[in-house]
Amino acid sequence: MSTCGFLRKAASYRRWDRWVFGLYLLYALANTYPYSHPAGIGRLVPDKGDPLFDLWQMRWFARQIFRDPAHLWDANVLYPHRRAMTFNDSLLGLALLGLPIGGLTGNWVLARNVLFILGFLLSAWVTYRLARLLGASTEGALVAGLLYGFCSFRFHHITNLKLTFGPLIPLFFYYLTRWAGSGRPAYFLGAFLTWAFQMISSMYYGFFLLTLGPLYGAWMRWSRRDPSAEAVDAGLHGHRWAVLGVGTAVGLGLIFGVALPYWETSFRFGLHRSMEENAVWSAVPGNYLATGARLGFPWWGHRWWNGERVLWPGVLAVTALGALPWRNRTVLGLWGLTGMSFLLSLGPQTPVFRVAYALLPYFSAMRYPARWGIMTIFFLSLLAGWGTTRMLQALPARARGWALSGLVAIGLIDLWHAPLRAIPVPAPPPIYRVLAAASEPGAVAVFPLYSNFREGSTFYAYWTTFHWKPVVGTYAAWAPPSHEWVRFVLKDFPLPHALWLAQYLHIRYLIFHPESFRNVGAQDQWERYRWLMTTVLPSEWVLRRKQELEDVLLVLDLERIRRDLDVRPPNRWNWASLHPEQVQAPASPDARQAITDGDPTTAWVTRYTEGWHVTVDFGQDVSLQAVRVFTDPKDKILYLWGSSDGSTWRPVHTVPWWVWAGARLLPDGRVYPDPAYGKDRPVLLCAPNRIRYLKLTSSPVAGHIAVRELQVILADGR
Repeated sequence: MSTCGFLRKAASYRRWDRWVFGLYLLYALANTYPYSHPAGIGRLVPDKGDPLFDLWQMRWFARQIFRDPAHLWDANVLYPHRRAMTFNDSLLGLALLGLPIGGLTGNWVLARNVLFILGFLLSAWVTYRLARLLGASTEGALVAGLLYGFCSFRFHHITNLKLTFGPLIPLFFYYLTRWAGSGRPAYFLGAFLTWAFQMISSMYYGFFLLTLGPLYGAWMRWSRRDPSAEAVDAGLHGHRWAVLGVGTAVGLGLIFGVALPYWETSFRFGLHRSMEENAVWSAVPGNYLATGARLGFPWWGHRWWNGERVLWPGVLAVTALGALPWRNRTVLGLWGLTGMSFLLSLGPQTPVFRVAYALLPYFSAMRYPARWGIMTIFFLSLLAGWGTTRMLQALPARARGWALSGLVAIGLIDLWHAPLRAIPVPAPPPIYRVLAAASEPGAVAVFPLYSNFREGSTFYAYWTTFHWKPVVGTYAAWAPPSHEWVRFVLKDFPLPHALWLAQYLHIRYLIFHPESFRNVGAQDQWERYRWLMTTVLPSEWVLRRKQELEDVLLVLDLERIRRDLDVRPPNRWNWASLHPEQVQAPASPDARQAITDGDPTTAWVTRYTEGWHVTVDFGQDVSLQAVRVFTDPKDKILYLWGSSDGSTWRPVHTVPWWVWAGARLLPDGRVYPDPAYGKDRPVLLCAPNRIRYLKLTSSPVAGHIAVRELQVILADGR
């Protein structure tokens, strides 16, 4: 070809590339409406779950990387755990990409939505470039980019930015393909750095590339190696190795900077996903017919719709059948990777997944085998590019334009999902302005104390971006072993053992959201908290109380609580039963004998009434250190009261032994004391006291109440 002819052809390719990029851009903007609309791009999110968590992660990384990068992973949630960020997939890479927009404008919703739209556009464009590199025509590459860039899987996961942002996958294989053909270290370095950046942006996709990348690279190196290109570069040998060394150091720094904190957390808590858990989230072949597209969902997609498993590759994927595997080694390799990805998406029901799970340790860090479907769609898209190329080449020249127009029109209609669901990002309640202004050090507990996967737990993470104080709980992909235990104790607020744990963990701020209680059908629980705050909670334990609208903020006096609830276990557990004559109530001799005879099989049983109690006279002032009550296993709370004269009573604050023992295991324990264990014989550690008379009362119970034995340990050893 003459120089002029070559230049004309190159100019034609550039015009075609601009046209393709423009088509992808317009389709991305139209298909992501209303997020692409100026009125929505800076204020809309898909729902109140994962998007709020994305915003928290992005803002945390952007803030911490400049303020204290040494503690980048010590996030302000899941308090009191270190490395709290490692209980979730990393979003560091996307936070860095969004930093210019979020940092300059202060609007991280805008940053997230720009990345959201770019995820579709760049996924399509880089796939187009890769398909061209692999040998597809410009028309075939257009179809390949359309199928991968705008697949239903991506739209189904619009709540999760890590899964919608997919251009790093084709970019990784683009560099591997260039390296396979030329052998240049720069291209291998490009693939390595792309993979490293993918690992800090979405570990799921990073693990996918780690699994399939070596197979792809080895196959392409064998099938596409060009010795002549390697000979041309022979003189740059030293330079190439220098570049490779520097780039490798950068990539390893990224990987180990992420991998080591995650490995530490996994090792400390023994975190892994079981084969049974993977089986729950596996795909079935029919899920590849599930689509959320406007046209496909009502026709056929809803029949196969099942949570994570929306894997429709697009109707144009049928053109992949035109790429016969036995005619080209590149195509054969793509078919092999398509099949492997498909089998992996089916999870433990296939031997391929079971072998990979047994041999590759990182497989136990994943629980959604169905997500391998994105790799099936990706390789199938490349094959569709080859198949479209073969099909158009078989047509007369004048018919190709019409055929391509028809294919593109079908693809655009088939993959149309707009308008997407969207809501305005919820503004933080005004009470958080008050919290942000508070200067006393301490963590925050927000009520209701949601379990890990309740939608409200993502609110609590997002709202920390307005005050940055550490918060108990919030959402995590891996719930730390202590999460439910701490939540179980704190929900008993304002009982002494809940406040004792609060001071032990330095939780100074308690926020109550009545509307959230109503949203989860727990209005009665809020009414109970409100009543207890005014009647049971000692006023001297509260520094101040603030209210904004309905929301309430309590600032605890932790120093006073720590002094008043200074419970300590006895040096020796020498339990002493009482003498019958020390028991003033009940008055019955048989009842006195039953609860003082040292035999837990004998019991005083009576119908519960409002004035039910047991009263003991020690004969002189004593200091109670611990009390053990053998009783029935009914749900109830036991209260101790002390008096010096038998007429004026004050609470003897207690902390159950299981709370004291469990707190000593925080935050790194794997197993915590079960509150139900020993329910019929609770051991209560007593706060500092000096009393002569002891009264035992109980919260209301239905029917009868039984006391089998009452034993004490005195601080002075008597």
